[in-house]
Amino acid sequence: MLCDPGDHFNGRYEVERKYRVEALERVREELAARGAAAFTLGNRETDIFLDMPDGRLAGAGQQQVLRVMQPSGRVLWICKGPGADRCVAMDLDNPDKALEMLTTLGFEETGRLTKARDIHFIDDYHVTLDHLEGLGSFVEVAVMTDDADSLADWTERVEAFAFELGLDAASIENRSYRSILTAA
Repeated sequence: MLCDPGDHFNGRYEVERKYRVEALERVREELAARGAAAFTLGNRETDIFLDMPDGRLAGAGQQQVLRVMQPSGRVLWICKGPGADRCVAMDLDNPDKALEMLTTLGFEETGRLTKARDIHFIDDYHVTLDHLEGLGSFVEVAVMTDDADSLADWTERVEAFAFELGLDAASIENRSYRSILTAA
């Protein structure tokens, strides 16, 4: 049974730490042992990155992403930045129509990436288990908030919880998946 997201994705800021792992199974087992609730399992997500022709969003540290998830059928429009923690997302119904609207407004597709993704909720956190072909496996521990003054506190709490899950600070990956792919 998959759970309702509740308030897990509400907020203007996302405090997230990403960890490179050899395998996801140990983290899956730890989440199960702690009673984590499954939100989506076995999703294949395609992120379509968009920018203006002059690259002004990338230049300003911002991203527009249209995320299409299967088999869940969920579609998100995600705006990240400026800044590492700023993130706003909204659900959409039709990815083709959304992409057509955004390109009509002048956005151009600048890249795509696809990942296998499971999302679990535990306490205040959402824990994402990702596998990207050719890049490997990653675990993201994150929380959303509207309180900009709480970001430093949440960063400490996210890192402490990741440690409880057995994730090693030495394996933190600060680059986005897109940056990792570009560097590969």
